[in-house]
Amino acid sequence: MFYNWKIALSDKHFRNRFLISLSLVAVVLIVFAMLLAYIETVQGHVLYDPVLNFIKPLDVSFFIFFATYFTAIVAVSYAFGSPYKCLHLLQMYGILTFLRIVTLFFLPLESPLAIIPLHQEFLPASVYSEHHHIKNLLFSGHASTLFLFFFFSLNKWLKGIFLVTAISVSLAVVVQHVNYSYDVIVAPLFAYIAYRIVIKFSKHYYKEITL
Repeated sequence: MFYNWKIALSDKHFRNRFLISLSLVAVVLIVFAMLLAYIETVQGHVLYDPVLNFIKPLDVSFFIFFATYFTAIVAVSYAFGSPYKCLHLLQMYGILTFLRIVTLFFLPLESPLAIIPLHQEFLPASVYSEHHHIKNLLFSGHASTLFLFFFFSLNKWLKGIFLVTAISVSLAVVVQHVNYSYDVIVAPLFAYIAYRIVIKFSKHYYKEITL
């Protein structure tokens, strides 16, 4: 694994792509954090959601936290095994976050009335956990990220695990009324868009991900 990274980083073309991608993702995340602070100051839209009206809210924070971050660790570990997999996942995540910036800016939402805020005691200082329970809604970050891992993975066993986790967490955030059902329904679409954009603009995508 480390040998593959050594070879890849010795390639000027790959090194430039990786550094540029890393820099752009860093900028996107900074803008995202700034946006989260901004949207707390504006009046969001309240949506009627018959699914939430039908479901009594239940606190499943521990499951959401454990499933999301354990899956993320597995996905990043899988990607890190190949420099090109790591590069492409980084690019996909950056695009996905940019898409969230666009949707959050143009359609800020108020939280569902019966929301039970997520408890993520292990991440008290993070910008994400600080703002997540209020207007960081459309589309669901939990669901979209997990579906992105599903689209990205080539390993059939991991792909199955990622799909089950993505569906389970998607249901869980609705049960806890953290997201509207609409936020979860459209999440796979945006994840797929991010996945397809990277494939389209990486001329040697399928060759690279086998390296």
